[in-house]
This record gives sequence, structure tokens and C-alpha cells, in this order.
Amino acid sequence: MDTTMIASAVRIGSALGSGGAVEWDEVFAALRQALPEVCAVQVTGWDPVARGFVVLAEDGYDRGISRELAHELPRTRWGGQLFDSAVPLLMDDMPHNFRDSPHYQQRLRPAGFDDGLSAVLRIGRSRQVVGVLHANAPVRGAFDEAARAFTATVGTALARRVDPLHCPGLDTWFGPEWTAGWLVPATGAVAGRAPAPVAEDAGLRAVAEVFAGLGLRTVPFLWQAADGWWRVRLLRVVDGPRAGVVAACAPFENPSGLTARELDIATGLVAGLSNQAIAEALVVSRRTVETYVERLLTKLGCQSRGEAAGVAARAGFVRPSVDGIGSLARLTRGADPYWS
Repeated sequence: MDTTMIASAVRIGSALGSGGAVEWDEVFAALRQALPEVCAVQVTGWDPVARGFVVLAEDGYDRGISRELAHELPRTRWGGQLFDSAVPLLMDDMPHNFRDSPHYQQRLRPAGFDDGLSAVLRIGRSRQVVGVLHANAPVRGAFDEAARAFTATVGTALARRVDPLHCPGLDTWFGPEWTAGWLVPATGAVAGRAPAPVAEDAGLRAVAEVFAGLGLRTVPFLWQAADGWWRVRLLRVVDGPRAGVVAACAPFENPSGLTARELDIATGLVAGLSNQAIAEALVVSRRTVETYVERLLTKLGCQSRGEAAGVAARAGFVRPSVDGIGSLARLTRGADPYWS
């Protein structure tokens, strides 16, 4: 691999980053630096829920070609050859002449694309397919063995970022002690993380579904499971091949010694309820609530109900629910939609 390709590979790695959104314009610019004849490129990711490929980024294709590359080509015999190949394929590699295919004759050739290179993006020892990279050029012979080797090299980095079970935000904000799991649109693993013990809890998923519709990026809270209390932070994922909600979880050490009832009271304070409203929701007397509020102020080191509500909201000392005193919509009312 020559120095230009090496520099381009480094540039692509930097643009992909390890968290947040991918700088696709920079990725494509670096790809064209290494392969100057490229005039169109597409990156897709596999969505295991929808059971299909999703276009993550592209440049240079019209809608018809883009759709056929992402959704139709994988189902053809030429697509089968691509997925069976351990290396990126050049257009003229195909045992079945790709230039005779309807896709080439009806789409690529009329658009002026006379050469192509495609690479299946895979991860892990099982070589699981997570996406596909397609590139085309207007001149025949634009891609050679050096281009194949370069694409194979950067394909490894691309695969890690298009993995639909990956969640860059977790790597950015949470240490290795945090487990994680997808909750919406379906429960599942998060790449590189131990599974969250509470991810299969139907109640937690119901809360996550409410959260998905609130327009917030994140919310912290506590969740009680059979084996104890867990710190949970829901993250709304909006980039990548899979959008939805991920739960990051870690055991709650409870340094302040908060009881379940005190957490209920804290939840009421964060929700903006009066002592009387909290008492009615919990079916206890107002005096009982006042006593718990006093204990809560002492344990949190606060001087007022408002201060305690602020501390509890920031620390996630609340117990959310779909409705009632812990209604997630009420608890997050007025919250910053972003988190940094």
C-alpha cells in the first residue's frame, strides 16, 4: 500500500472516530484521495430488526441506483457471490459476468459507471455481515489489486462503526463496569458490552418506549430488580443503521442510604408535586410525607425541597413509570433535550 493510501486510511479512521456521528464527507474525501477515479460511493448497514440493509451515507448515486444497490442487488446471484467472497470484489471478478446483469445494463452503464468495487463489512471471529461498501468509477480498469487491499483495510474500521448493535455513546460516556442492552425497537445485545441484567424487564421496556417518544437524548434513574437496585441511563440512538433506545446499567451502591420510600418521595419532588399530592399518590398521610421529606433533605445534604429535587434529578434518584407519581413525561418536563 503506497503512502497516499496509508494517509487516506489514517484520515478515514480519524473521521470514523469512536463516538458521536461519523464525518461521512471526510470519509468519502479520503476514499477519493486513495482511489482518485471514484465518482460514487455508498455505505450500508444491516438492520437485524427490519431484516434489510439501510443506507447510512452515499454520494454520487441517483435514487434508483442507490435503492437497487442497497435492497435489490443483495438478493441476486451477483449479490450472493459478493457475500460468499472473503475479499472485496472488483466488477470483473464475478464468475457470472456482472456486466451482463440487469443491474449493470439498466442502471450503472446508462449512468456512466464503467467499473466497480464492492466490499462486505464484517466483524468478529464469526465474520458477521454488518454492512456493504460500494464504489463506482467512470472508466474501466479504475480499480486494481492495490484498491482491493486498501478497501479491505478500511473495511475493518468501517465495519466497527456500522455495526447495528454498536452504540458509540456508551464508549464515550461509560466505563467498562456499565452493562448495556437495546430496549427499543427490540431487546438485544450491545456490541462490546456485557448484557444488562434488567434489559428483559417488561416494565423497563415500557418506560423506554415512553422515553423514545419524548425527544430527549438521555435520562437517568434507578430501577429495582429481584437482585437489588440498578442505576440506569436510557440513551436515544438516532445515528447508525439502527435507531432506538439503549439502557446502560450499573449496580447502585446507594452511598446516601436511601430507602425505597425515600426514593418515591424524591420522585414526587422531581415531578413537582406538593406534599399533599405525593401523599395521595402513595396512599399515606401528609405528615408521613413531611417526615420523609425531612429525612431526604438530611441524607442529600439539602436545605429545601427545590434543592433536593434538583440533586435527585441530576443524580437519577427517581423511580420512573409509565404513569402515576413517576410518570416519565412529568419527571422530564423542562429537561434539556441534549446531554453532554
